[in-house]
Amino acid sequence: MDPKFCWRTLKKRRRFDVNRDLISELPDALLIQILSLLPTIDAVGTCVLSKRWSSLWQYLPKLDYHYQNGRTSLRLSPQFVHRFLLLNKSLLLESMRLIVESDCEAVDIGIWIGYAVERGLRELELDPNSENGYIRLPSNIYACQTLEVLKLKSYVRVDVPDSPVCFKSLKILHLHLVYYEDDDSVRRLFSSCPNLEELDVKRYIDNVIKFVIESPSLKRLSIRDCSDGDGQRGYVINAPSLNYLSIKGPKDFEFSLEYTPKLVEANITNISNIKTEKILLPLASSVKRLSLSLSHLETRYAASIIFHQLVYLELGTRETEWWNLLMNLLMNSPQLQALKLSDGDGKYSEEHETNPPFTKPISVPPCLLSHLQIFEWEGYNGQREEEIQVATYILTNAKHLTKANFSTDYKYFTADEKLEMLQELAREPKASTSCYFFFE
Repeated sequence: MDPKFCWRTLKKRRRFDVNRDLISELPDALLIQILSLLPTIDAVGTCVLSKRWSSLWQYLPKLDYHYQNGRTSLRLSPQFVHRFLLLNKSLLLESMRLIVESDCEAVDIGIWIGYAVERGLRELELDPNSENGYIRLPSNIYACQTLEVLKLKSYVRVDVPDSPVCFKSLKILHLHLVYYEDDDSVRRLFSSCPNLEELDVKRYIDNVIKFVIESPSLKRLSIRDCSDGDGQRGYVINAPSLNYLSIKGPKDFEFSLEYTPKLVEANITNISNIKTEKILLPLASSVKRLSLSLSHLETRYAASIIFHQLVYLELGTRETEWWNLLMNLLMNSPQLQALKLSDGDGKYSEEHETNPPFTKPISVPPCLLSHLQIFEWEGYNGQREEEIQVATYILTNAKHLTKANFSTDYKYFTADEKLEMLQELAREPKASTSCYFFFE
């Protein structure tokens, strides 16, 4: 065979392969799965490509609709959603994500969600920035047996009816700045979710005084509260399966962690005027990882709380007498292996000038003598006497330390100042001869 003929044939085949529309040759099921990864507006736009693509979007099992008023590229009439839902031929409409701005009618949103519920909805994310009032969820959603994920943001009204409500499949629930009718409405909502595993709550001002969370299946709970409790508002948490808890922001609230025997990790940050024992005591028996940033603490209560399982501790250093809390926690955490101190941005604050001096404990905490291996300080300020003393105390007593890492913010210190901090710490004797010392 003529070699030139073979080469010309191969070049033609290669040219043919390059120009072929290989994507269009994929089966419908795979193409629909690919389109499902796109925003709905882009998926519908593929209908102009060819006859092959003209109706594929009608079989999408999800609606991802983002409407922003005044943005030409994303400006769509609500009729787009009406048309999509009416022409959709998928057996199930599994997912609906609606992010809409002020000029989208609330009644339209309720109709869309109600229709999706009838089609076997499994995931709903609703974020309406509405100036026309709160969005009311359709009544049929409170009996939706297929819903697994529900994420609601501001301007959504949750009116849980007195009649039986059951989200038997719901596992993930996010409630960000939504409106509740009253305390009982919240209690009924959570009691209707027998298989709930993740709850994320963000609140500011609403009608609820006692926010009661009772869930035997709940594993992860996050609470962010930006309001002042005035000593009257509060939370009651009864979650025997809970293993992760995050609480951020509440001021002057009543807290009751009633039964959380499986809690392993807790992040308690930016809260104030809450009795220390109400926060720390329920964590003592099971928690292994703990992050704390608390204001106006009654540290005497911490002295009597033993953290039997704690191996990792992170503590904020911006509050008054934070070192007293630190020493109590070190003394009562015999298994502690890693300690991180954090000052946020490390900026010098006049509040630190009013703090009483650091006083060494009578005896060295047992964890320093036997278990502590990692010591980190983020936002270290070697110009504050109490910070120098705390750092020195830990370095000179932690016998099994393998790593000590100090970092500062370049915005507040010159290179010479950082070098002076490093040299001052380096001069101190270290209890551990195998410790790697880092200063960033």
